[in-house]
Amino acid sequence: MLDHIGYNNLLVITEADKTFTSRQQWFQKLAPLLGRAEVREKYNLCLVHRHFNLQPGERMVATGLVTQPEIVPTSDSAPSDIIPSSWTADGIPFEWKRIKTLEEIVAPPPAELVQEFSEVVGEGSVLGLSLAQDPLPEGEIWCEHPNPDLRQHILEIQTVEALSGGGASDTCWKVKISSDGGQAEVIFVNGCKCTNDGHKEHPPPPPASEE
Repeated sequence: MLDHIGYNNLLVITEADKTFTSRQQWFQKLAPLLGRAEVREKYNLCLVHRHFNLQPGERMVATGLVTQPEIVPTSDSAPSDIIPSSWTADGIPFEWKRIKTLEEIVAPPPAELVQEFSEVVGEGSVLGLSLAQDPLPEGEIWCEHPNPDLRQHILEIQTVEALSGGGASDTCWKVKISSDGGQAEVIFVNGCKCTNDGHKEHPPPPPASEE
């Protein structure tokens, strides 16, 4: 896993968004890999980026629709209800989520998938993998927005139309099978957008003073 230094060195969303160019070419390269049935039902393509600076021992953990820094042990005493949810191109987890039941556990991407993915996008790529999000009706999309004061990232449902006017960055894409012309084709569609408001440098709060 990335420690707080590695996480803090990731690009913020606006920087990662600008870095990801020639998107359709990348989608075409990744479609055969991420379009496999056993892959597309579990993982999405994502932009590797950070939300807020972390302190030593902190990880970005999603509980329900809110993601925020938490102190999580790295030893065997780490909570069993926290699992990785996003990985770099090299398969290193950098974000996590809290689960309620064992049925919610999704294994990390297998080593073979990570190797193939990394060979396509290259080491240190701005592209990574994340757990597939809950599906939404046509015309709706997941949207993240930050609360810098609380160091929180909040996920909500928005209409695609409401986010079409700019001011939001694409953060992940899901694979969809199109049957236009009677022939199945793997295409990528937006799985989530992130509003750009508040995405500036936000240093972590000062460490608690020792008594």
